[in-house]
Amino acid sequence: MAGCTTTVAGTPNPVAVANTSSVPNDFGAPRVTSPLDGAPFVGRPCAVLTPAQLQALNLLSGKSDTNSAVARFGAPGCDWVNGDTREAVGAGFLVGNKNGLADTYRGKDKWARGYFVPTEVDGYPAVFNDSPDLRSRGTCGMTVGISDTLAFSLLVQGRRGEKSCDQVKQVASLVIQTIKSGG
Repeated sequence: MAGCTTTVAGTPNPVAVANTSSVPNDFGAPRVTSPLDGAPFVGRPCAVLTPAQLQALNLLSGKSDTNSAVARFGAPGCDWVNGDTREAVGAGFLVGNKNGLADTYRGKDKWARGYFVPTEVDGYPAVFNDSPDLRSRGTCGMTVGISDTLAFSLLVQGRRGEKSCDQVKQVASLVIQTIKSGG
């Protein structure tokens, strides 16, 4: 058998191979293309919704949780309640999850008795998620990635028959607006 070869002058160099051990596993979570700095809000989570936004949502000022075991372990948050309608919104920064939304995707099997529905809010990757599934009772949860290392979670408890997942998406959009503006 005859073969053809071509000789090229120069010095051979090794082919670069990606070091996959330094690439984090994203567990299928979308990357955040325009990261936001949520750090200024972690210590003051009630500031993620402005007074004007709270008024539009018909909520009272929030109750911050930055000192409980849950908050210290990795989820400082805030709860707002309308005393008349009993509607409530809870928001928390998932600082214990160092891989942002990827950590939520890593745990998606725990939502087997609930729901896990990927979505997007104002260009940021998000997922509707909670267990158990109480959407028919007016409760919907969501986790939103604002960087590849930080996500926030929301839970809206509305009235039966209300579109709680539409409401939680609206609140997530307001939180993103507040973080973008720096509060």
